[in-house]
Amino acid sequence: MSDASVTPEPSMDEILQKIQRIIAEDEQPAEPQPANPPRSAEILNLTEAVGDNGTVRYLNPVEAAPEPEPPPPPPRPPERRIEPVQKRPEPANRGAGERMMSDSTAGQAAAAFAQLAAIQRERRRATEFPMGGGPERTLEDLIREMLRPMLQGWLDERLPEIIERLVRAELARALGEIAPN
Repeated sequence: MSDASVTPEPSMDEILQKIQRIIAEDEQPAEPQPANPPRSAEILNLTEAVGDNGTVRYLNPVEAAPEPEPPPPPPRPPERRIEPVQKRPEPANRGAGERMMSDSTAGQAAAAFAQLAAIQRERRRATEFPMGGGPERTLEDLIREMLRPMLQGWLDERLPEIIERLVRAELARALGEIAPN
């Protein structure tokens, strides 16, 4: 692949600028909405009615209801700006190498978290793999139990041929080394 086809990754500032530009474009109205045509242009005035027998009769026109006022435009959402997060300064009263907990307290907390994680793993394992035989039985144990008879049958069938072939090859090599030149 050539170097010309590889494009460099944009920096964090470029990504933030692009996001701000997209947000600004989303907040601007795309195009002004066309004015709604008056409702009277959509209404047909029917002055004649045809009966079942084909006779035509004339109707008195009914006055149209006044047009409702158009709803006001939705309020514009407040402008949002993405600003970089400022790094928090270190507290002045703590030294650079000073820790909040002692080593023994930190070790005890880590051990407690490890015990909680182990309990959670056991509970999850018991619900995900309900195989019976207690929580000490794993999926690996179940597969090993199922494969053992198949592997035993394969070995019973093919192992004598394999051993015979290997013994012949070893004897031929050994006799070839002993034979006088």
